[in-house]
Amino acid sequence: MCTCGKKLCSLKVLCISMEQLENIVLEVCLCRTAGIQLIECGLFPCAPLCPSLAVSLDMLEFVASLFLNMAPNERAWGATVVEYLRARGHEFAMGDSFR
Repeated sequence: MCTCGKKLCSLKVLCISMEQLENIVLEVCLCRTAGIQLIECGLFPCAPLCPSLAVSLDMLEFVASLFLNMAPNERAWGATVVEYLRARGHEFAMGDSFR
């Protein structure tokens, strides 16, 4: 029983950090949601109500920085756009005009 008088529910969450994968079990209720508990532990829940996966805020910060500093791969972007448009019936007069 929670201090708010509601019944606690156990929720298993896989947590991903730079160092490890770890399964944790949270005791959740309406006043102590899984999202609040995960944020307090430095983890970002991957669903708003009953997340089964959470990623460390440190890892998210690293990935955001990585994508900001990564050189753009224009060939891959061009190939993806061409493939996407061809699959939807578009034709290109000069072959692959996006590269």
